[in-house]
Order: sequence, then structure tokens, then C-alpha cells
Amino acid sequence: MVTAEQSPTTVSRLAPDDAVDLHLHTHASDGFWTPAELVRYLADNHFRVGAVCDHDTQRSVLEAMQLGEELGVQIIPGVEITTSWSGRQWHLLVYGVRPDRSDDDAADFLAILAELDADLQAKAEDARQRIEASGKPLPSLPEIAGARPVWPFHVLSSAIKEGHVKNLTEAANLVTQLGGSFTADVPLGRTVAAAHKAGGATVIAHPGRSDSVGAVTEADLDRILAEIPVDGLEAHYRSYTDAQTAQYRRLALDRGLLISCGSDSHAPNMPVNPRPFHAAWCAGLLARLGVPVTVPNDPVWERGMDPLAAKPEEPKKESNDAPQTEVETPISA
Repeated sequence: MVTAEQSPTTVSRLAPDDAVDLHLHTHASDGFWTPAELVRYLADNHFRVGAVCDHDTQRSVLEAMQLGEELGVQIIPGVEITTSWSGRQWHLLVYGVRPDRSDDDAADFLAILAELDADLQAKAEDARQRIEASGKPLPSLPEIAGARPVWPFHVLSSAIKEGHVKNLTEAANLVTQLGGSFTADVPLGRTVAAAHKAGGATVIAHPGRSDSVGAVTEADLDRILAEIPVDGLEAHYRSYTDAQTAQYRRLALDRGLLISCGSDSHAPNMPVNPRPFHAAWCAGLLARLGVPVTVPNDPVWERGMDPLAAKPEEPKKESNDAPQTEVETPISA
């Protein structure tokens, strides 16, 4: 459990509909929010709580926490760690572990972040050398990285800026074709154990996304839980329809898991701004992190409560005059 010394500054009890967003990125990884811009946005838009969860680093966390104290927004220390299990990657949100801890309980977790940082810096340098050796110079790389350690994301971004590729997918494919790699991960079980030792809470990120590292099925979740005591699911997410939210809330609640709410905002309108999720929707996780929430007697969440929920795609209408074509029967995932 997170102790008072480990948790961020205590805030007053949240109302059920107070705005929170527990999945936010900054320029410390692949985002473009500075900590100041992000926290100012949260304050200006009346958010009570936010969590900075950059990929594989907590470089922005302390600055954001300090700014949050000044502006009246509680910033929870977090990170989105790239993990591996059963032959694929899984993104794991870890909440409640400050990066400035020096106690033995936090040592294993902070060692994982240091290991990922070193691996990503090495892979970035290898990718840079491979791209430039192929005749594609990257003079914009120092400017893009700025004062930050150079990670693969900066190398890929430089390749785009120099016109060698059109987007991140093409840039990643280029590195792979040249024999390099742009990602790093650590075992899921090791990460969860280290996070728990440090008093953190672990949540599987965006289980309903089929892009990124892939969706998480009910069977996947049960196989993970049979081996690894993950604490929760990100059941509210920027791209979910009400049906998806209902599905992942059910999966979490039926298994006694915590529920998280996150936009995954990386920059202004990229892909979205921070979302004002209701504190009551993730009250259990917030309470675990030392943030009390008043939970209503009425349904905590039901379809139609979130006006920003994604809308289901309308089925395409077929014209009676359209020529007949053979359609393949889709295979269930």
C-alpha cells in the first residue's frame, strides 16, 4: 500500500463528478506537453487529479507534482512501462511510486526504469548509426532531443523531419529493415512484483485498443491473473464506446480489480486533450492512492453518462442498385 510519506500531497475528498485523468504524457517520452503546459491545462479546466504516465520514464513527474501543488491539482506519480509476457508486449500503468525515493522497497522498481532508459539510449544510438550509414543523415536529431537523453522516438522523429519517411510507422519499419530495434521491455511479472514492493498499483493500459501493442481479451486477462497479480484495468479510455467501457468495467469488477480512467493525451489535441472522467468511476484506485472520493448511491457509471464517449460506427448502408459482390465472413477475434 502507498503510505502517506510515499503518496502525493493529500487533497480534500473528491465529489463523484470531479474531473480526473490518470493517463497523461509529456515530452519526457513521446508527448509534446511540457509539465508546465499540462498542469496549467488541468488547472484551467478544473481537474482535481491527474497522473503523469510517460513511457518508461518519470523524468517529468516531480516537476509536474510541484506545479500541481502550486496550482491546486494533485498530480499522482505514474509511468507506463513496456512489459513482455507470453510472447508479446503489454503496457502497464504503475501508480504511486515517486522517482526520488531512496528506500530499499523502491530500489527494484527504480532499477527497472534505469535499465529501460539505458536500453533505449543504446538502441537509439544504434538506430541513428544504421540510418545515417544508409545514406540518410539526421542533422535535426540534437534539436529534437534537446536536453533529454536521446531515445528511439527522437531518432524516428528526426527521420520524419528530414523527409526520409512520412510517419512513425515508416520510420520504425526503416529501423527494423536496417537490422535495428526501437523498443525495449521488461518482464511483466518482474515489473508487477517490483511495483508492489514499492507500494505501487499496477493497471493494464488501454485493453480495448487493437493498435499499439494489441487488445486484451477476457482469456488474456484470466491467463495473466493466474500467474501475475495485476491490480486493475484501464476501463475508461478516450477511444472507448459505452459498450467497451461496460465490457472492461465488467471484466474488472467480476475479478475484484481496480478501474482506471485515462485519455492518453500526448499534446494539445493529440490525439485528444485531457478528459474529465468522473472521480467516482475510478474511486477504488484513487482511494488506494490516498485520494478519497464520495461514491454516490446511484449507479456509479452507466451508459450515457460520458458525453465524450466514442460513438459506435454506423453500419454502411447498401444501395439496392449496387452490384452484388462476394463478402468474406469475418473471423471472430
